[in-house]
Amino acid sequence: MHSSLNFSTPELSNLSGVDPQRLLELSHRSVKVSIIIVLGVMITLGNIAVLLVITSSVAGWSRNSRYFLLSLTAADSAFGLLVMPLNLWVSLLKDYTQGPDALCHLVAFCNSTVYSTCMYTLATISLERYIAVFYPLQYSSLMTRKRTLLLIAFAWCFPPFLLLPISFPDGIIEVHFSTASLVCNPAYSTNVGYSLSLTCLIFFPCSIIMTYANLRIWCAAKRQRLKLRKYDCARRSRHNVASRVLVPVMAAYYVCWTPCMAAMIYNGKQ
Repeated sequence: MHSSLNFSTPELSNLSGVDPQRLLELSHRSVKVSIIIVLGVMITLGNIAVLLVITSSVAGWSRNSRYFLLSLTAADSAFGLLVMPLNLWVSLLKDYTQGPDALCHLVAFCNSTVYSTCMYTLATISLERYIAVFYPLQYSSLMTRKRTLLLIAFAWCFPPFLLLPISFPDGIIEVHFSTASLVCNPAYSTNVGYSLSLTCLIFFPCSIIMTYANLRIWCAAKRQRLKLRKYDCARRSRHNVASRVLVPVMAAYYVCWTPCMAAMIYNGKQ
């Protein structure tokens, strides 16, 4: 089985001198790369499909809702078009096992920026839905086009500013390339204060906004079901239709990010 794998790395020039665990990692690398490529293609195709739906004439989405969803689609697309290729490039370029590396720091910065932008975008979508449901009469004045674009700009511009120290090799936090996951990961345990600051400025605020807004929307929708039975279903607000999109998004958010944040906190204690 291993005969089909063609490695030109110096480590394999003398198999007798290679650590067995290291040899196992190298033999599995092609499988990992293949899986990552397939996932990247699936993510890209999925976001193209979402983009087609958002830009179509589907009823139930306001102009602001489409702006926010387009921003989220762009952030998700960046994961498949930027994050995955950059990490694959690092994994194929050379083996990162020695000291700080400028390229890996830059890739880790891009990784963290895209992740954080997705979080902030989800939070702004939840905020927009909350205003649409609970303040429908004031929606036009509260969520103007200018404010919508400012929120989107904040979601894209604040994370790079906050995470900029990660991009410096001799900065305040170390970055290591993981041969297991083929990803450049910040070593959060090397600067607990900065890591906690990121958690307090990114994960917790976004999670609080999303949880509060969507719980309120869910409770309001539950109360409204009984009322809607007495009236024509066609009178449902288009904002309530668009709010349904947040249910699977929120579920995916907590399923994906809770283990990541738990691992970050655990590594910070090491």
